[in-house]
Formats: sequence, C-alpha cells, structure tokens
Amino acid sequence: RGKIEDTDEGARAVLGAESLPPALLGAVRSGDIRRVIVIGQGTAAVAGQAVASFVEQTLAHTDTVVTATPATELSGFALDDDMSDALVVAISQSGTTTDTNRTVDLVRARDGVVVSIVNRRNSDLVEKSDGVIYTSDGRDVEMSVASTKAFYAQVAAGVLLAAALGEAAGADARETALLLDGLRAMPTAMEAVIAERPEIAEAAQQCAPSRRYWAVVGNGANRVAAEEIRIKLSELCYKSIACDATEDKKHIDLSAEPLVIVCAAGLTGPNADDVAKEIAIYRAHKATPIVIATEGTTEFPAAVATITVPAV
Repeated sequence: RGKIEDTDEGARAVLGAESLPPALLGAVRSGDIRRVIVIGQGTAAVAGQAVASFVEQTLAHTDTVVTATPATELSGFALDDDMSDALVVAISQSGTTTDTNRTVDLVRARDGVVVSIVNRRNSDLVEKSDGVIYTSDGRDVEMSVASTKAFYAQVAAGVLLAAALGEAAGADARETALLLDGLRAMPTAMEAVIAERPEIAEAAQQCAPSRRYWAVVGNGANRVAAEEIRIKLSELCYKSIACDATEDKKHIDLSAEPLVIVCAAGLTGPNADDVAKEIAIYRAHKATPIVIATEGTTEFPAAVATITVPAV
C-alpha cells in the first residue's frame, strides 16, 4: 500500500529515505556495493532465500554477488574485517531475534550497511538498521509469532526492495514493472487457491493418514516454497518432516515409502519432464507423491493427487 506507483514506463517501487538512505542508493549506482547478503533465522531465513532470488534477478546486469544465509552462518564464518562493500538485508518478524541482531551489530562494526525487513516498530533491529521496510501497515499485528502472513509480507517487501535496488542500478524498467505487476496479482491468486480447499482437503485425507513419514521437495524457486511448507506443516502436525531437492529424494530415504509433497509450480520443458520422471520413481518405490502444479499442467501423470495454483 503506497509503495508502488504507476508511470508511463510501468509500475515502480517507491521506498523512501527511511527505507533506502540516499547514501546507499548512491553506492548502488556507483557500484560500491559489490555484494548483497540476506539473513534471518528460521522462517525468516527461508523468506531471505526468496528475497535474494528477486534481488539477484534485478541486479543480474551488474557484478553484484547476491547470497542468502542464516544470520549465524554469516556471523560465524563469513564476516570480513571490512564489509563496507556489503549491503546486509536482515529479516525478522519481531525485530528481537538475538542471532540476527548480534550479526547486525558485527556487520555495522565492520562498516556494512544494513536494511531490515521487520514488522515490529521500535524494536531492537529497527534501532540497529540504516533503513527499514516495515511489513505491517501502521500497527504491529503480531509481536513475535512467525505466521504465514508474516512470511508472505517479508517476501513481498523483498520484491519491493529488489525493484528499488534494480532501478538504482539501472535495470530494465520493463522487467521490474513486470515483477511488481506479478506482486499485485498475488492476492487474487491466493484467493483462487483458497477456493480449492475442498479438493485440497480430499487429497490430504486420501494420502496423509496412511503414511507415517512425510517429506517436501522442490527445486529452483520451488525449493524455497518447500522449505517454508516444511516448517509450517511441522508446526501444525507435530511431525519432523524432511525437505530435499526433488532429484535427491531417490538417493536418500525412499525406502521409508513416505508421503512426498512435490512443489512443481511454474516448471516447463525439460525441467517439468525431469520432475515427472522423479515422481514416477517415487511411485515405483511405493511412495505417495502429491504435486503442486500450475493450472492446466498435464506433465505429472504419476502423481497420486495434484493441487493446482494460478500462473503468476
């Protein structure tokens, strides 16, 4: 709300100086920012993987290196004495995550720039950051719980950040406009998925109770979705759930004959063919694959059940 404006060249992200300080934008334009590191813990770290993928997309025309890592991995193993060439994007729902905040302190002490994506105003992380993108709209709906809507809001904020950084770095305005148009289409797409609740419930009731072991797999951007599904499903169902790359599953524990949720939305061509082959292997080993695929997809005939989502 209020962070996307329409121009003659299409949509553009509007983030004020409180989110992206002019000095930071100048460093991006001049190429002085040579790396972007997105950090968080738990579900925020998974959101960070998605944010990094969008930033990498909008900065693809530059030499900037974009990575995502848990905050503790950065503080423990990847700090340099001089981090003046680094933008660290710290993600937290509460703004009080100790591991993330300690890492931010260490980065700031080494002259790194920190932009945080956070819900809670006046939290510790806000005070430690050079710029802040709030995921709430004027009030803190939740103080600490990492909800699904918090995850979506963090990713959406990351898309805005990616578009703004891309604009500063001279990215093609049409490409960033398409990204923002896709972001604005997401609420309608979510409503379409929720409308499929009866069909989704039928797949769950048909497949889940008979399987003791569950797993979630994906590749590419779907690997990020798989990681978040694993966390939320584990919290809701009180189960320890594995998460793997789609192709890796056959090398690990198919002998457990698990229920396997396959995140395959958006796959086309050889990638879709490869995943279809993997699903057939799962079935051959008596696993139960449920596939999440784009509407109209017919590439996964070996799936026990298919849940479709809109193309965005």
